Amino acid sequence: MARPRRPRDPIQAVGTSVAAFVGSLPGGPPAAPVFITSVLDFERAFGSAEGETADAVRLFFENGGRQAYVAGLNEADPRHSLEGLSWTSFDLLVIPATARLQQSQATSLAVAAALFAEDKRAFYLVDPPAERTVRNVARWAGSFGGGRSSAVYFPRLRVRRPSGERDVPAAGAVAGILARTDITRGVWVSSAGERVDGTLGPSLELDDATVEKLDLASVNSIRRLPGRGVRVWGARTRADTDSEWQYVNVRRLAAFLEQSIEHGLQWVVFEPNRPRLWTQVRAQVRAFLQVTFRQGAFSAAKPEDAFFVRCDRTTMTQDEIDSGRLNIHVGIAPLRPAEFVVVRIGLWARPSEDDD
Repeated sequence: MARPRRPRDPIQAVGTSVAAFVGSLPGGPPAAPVFITSVLDFERAFGSAEGETADAVRLFFENGGRQAYVAGLNEADPRHSLEGLSWTSFDLLVIPATARLQQSQATSLAVAAALFAEDKRAFYLVDPPAERTVRNVARWAGSFGGGRSSAVYFPRLRVRRPSGERDVPAAGAVAGILARTDITRGVWVSSAGERVDGTLGPSLELDDATVEKLDLASVNSIRRLPGRGVRVWGARTRADTDSEWQYVNVRRLAAFLEQSIEHGLQWVVFEPNRPRLWTQVRAQVRAFLQVTFRQGAFSAAKPEDAFFVRCDRTTMTQDEIDSGRLNIHVGIAPLRPAEFVVVRIGLWARPSEDDD
């Protein structure tokens, strides 16, 4: 007698727009990351709204951010500091300390942070070492690399604080802008052209020729535009310029879809890995992508041009099927219908039984 089918809840979108700040803090690092929803929360936890981490947090909230974790940085062992965030749920990573470190120290920290962000499916917003020379910033960015889950922003921002005016790292403001865009328009929308609030202006005014040089180095500019104020003027990741992951919004959309689908398909661990399961999985993933399509995540006019879902014998070997490995390939067209970015998702079902 056939086993009755259990109802499947639709796949739900995971949350985005939560930032994690790792930096020097008044009184030393806390025992665990502290969750905050305002600058006032930060001041209650750490007693001061002055300093590099406080500046980044303030700019985050001034630019539309709503939720964040704050963790202390151990510069002698940055990886240990990052691992303290492992149990938290965030998708934007900011480490203001890179802006004041020597270039070699900043590079080591940035490399560790980029790897950590990739593992967490988060996105790392990079502040380069404090440097007013465009050539040196571009050179440093090249030495850092960083990959598809990180982006560099230049120059610093001029702010007014009770202690006076100073230049501060920009990544906190960019994290707030990304959070604001996620909330109001969607994680798939580019932040290029978005205004930067809470600042007197960039610490260095950039002309078109300079912006072009930074673009070639995949460094995102922040610039003042006549009649439009201060704007983020770039949305490139540290991936190669011919990579499918060269834009921030594309990478963040893919990470959002991967996490949502993985979380929504946890029920497959109780099911035998066979064609009946594959059909159910394809239907559930397509239904989720249809919802995302209607929200405007893809540029194509029709769903069939916007995405595809594969989960069958073309995505798994017989050994994988027998061992319970379930592979799903999701193709999305976030920029042009003719170009699909393929997301590969691996789950575990029960080892294969006899096919239906």
